[in-house]
Parts: sequence; C-alpha cells; structure tokens
Amino acid sequence: MMHPFLKEELWPILEKTHDGSCERHVTPNSVFTTYYAKLNLLSFQKGKIRKKVRIIGLPPSISLEGYHLKNNQGMNEMLHWLMGQSGHTLVINSEERLSGCFSCVPTLPSVIFENKFESFEHYLNELRSHYRYRAIKALKKFESVEQKQNEPFDRALYDLYDAVYQNSEYPLAKNEMVFFERFPGTIEQFYIGVKPIGFCQYHIAEGTLYFMFCGINYEELKTYDTYLNMLLVIIRRGIEAGVQTIDLGQTTETIKQKLGGTLKPLYICHFHKNRVIRSLMKRAMPMLGYAPPKTRYHVFKNEGDRS
Repeated sequence: MMHPFLKEELWPILEKTHDGSCERHVTPNSVFTTYYAKLNLLSFQKGKIRKKVRIIGLPPSISLEGYHLKNNQGMNEMLHWLMGQSGHTLVINSEERLSGCFSCVPTLPSVIFENKFESFEHYLNELRSHYRYRAIKALKKFESVEQKQNEPFDRALYDLYDAVYQNSEYPLAKNEMVFFERFPGTIEQFYIGVKPIGFCQYHIAEGTLYFMFCGINYEELKTYDTYLNMLLVIIRRGIEAGVQTIDLGQTTETIKQKLGGTLKPLYICHFHKNRVIRSLMKRAMPMLGYAPPKTRYHVFKNEGDRS
C-alpha cells in the first residue's frame, strides 16, 4: 500500500521543502519522488566526504521510502527512468534490499511502536517497573510546562528545529520554515512562560501516527527531560487517536526501544547507469552502511527478561 506522503494530495507542500529540485514521477506502475542533497557519505564512519547526489526519497527527509511499485513492471519503469539520468543515485530508507543493478547496505532503522493499549494510563501500567518509573519521573518534570497545539509556527520554534539539525550526527537535508507553516499535520509546542523549550510535529493517516520532526532548547533539555517527554506525548496522542502503529522515526533508537518500540530495518541503495561505476560502488557501499544496535529491551510485563 502506498503511504500518504507519496500521494498527490501532499505533494504541493512536500515539493517546497528544499531547493526546488524536488520532483514526483508517476508511471503506470510506480510512483517515486526525487531531489538533490549534499551528503556526507561517510556519516556512519565519522568521516567527511560531502557530495551532491540524487536522492530517491521523501523531500522532508523522514523515515519512509520515496517510491511505490505496484509490481515488477513498476521496478522496470523506475529503472528505465534511472538509466536516462547521469550521476549517482541513492535510494534511501528502502524497506527492502533492491536487487539487480542496485547495491544496498543497512541504514538507520526506524522504530515502530505497535499500539495495543486502551489508554495512556493502560500503557504506563503495562510497563515493567524500571521503565514505568523512568517515564513517570520524566512526566513529573513536565508538569510545569504549558503545552499548546498548532499555534502559529514562529522563528523561535524554527530556531529549535535548527538546533536539532545542527546537533544531529546524521543530517541529511534541512527543511525550510515554510514546511512547518504549511504542512497539514499537528505541531505540539512546549513553553515555560513565553519561552519555547521544544516542539514535535506528527501526522496521522490511515491508522498510523508518523513522528516527523522536533525542536529542542538544549539549555533546558535535562531540566524538563524534554526529548523523552516529547516521545511520551507522541505515544499518548497515538493511543488517544486509536492508531494501530506509531512510527517513531530514525535515530535515538535506544530511548525509543525503552518506551516499547522495535527496530524496523531500512536500507540505502546505490544506482549508476555505468556498469564500471556500479561495480566500484558495490565495493565501497559498506562504508555508507550503518550497524544497528543489537540489544533488545523487553519493557512490558508480559515480555521476558532483558537480553
């Protein structure tokens, strides 16, 4: 099933995300979106090789794949288009290892929370004592925080997003302020007095809540346990909305797993129409890969001990 971010309804907003290079391609059996980004190709190895490359992915840079293939013919149609393009193409956040002309390696996994709870209180009660204590401790720190929803998105909030982007270990592409102003999702904003200490943006569609972006005042981060509380707000809103799944996105896997999320493998795949370059890149691709954490956390009462 095609996820909502690939559908035509959202495209007029998504295409304004970056530098005007965003395109949506529709063939009889496929839909895929492309844009250009200057990437640090060695992010996961802490190196620095920055190169502008074509991306098949979602322009807002969220943890969903940027293509939908109805069948094998859809793959052939996407490949036919790629064969007419020059330069390197990276397919990011693919749910599968694309075969044939592609070389693929693991990238940052997404963290998926399956909602089986009647209420947020039910969720907290089902946590094992250690994890419940950690969540309740964070919630108490947030009691003095004023929470607002879908208030006008101003420069002060955008600066908090920019702070998260600048502090990110794996920055991909930066969204412009107009994206947050126009996207028809929900933005939860958190204040101490008139001072914003953070926000989180999400979108609910077709039984899933998608956690998209956030902003954080790092000076107040520990005082209010802001990031953990944001994640708890996301989980609360998903449970209240009755969604089946909460997609908590990529990065910070450990804290999300300790809230009950599980890792969903994703891949980054390379394509070039030149066979020699494809062969060389196949050897180089492991340097672009990411090794997901192997520790599993059993956070609910009905699960076994931590392994």
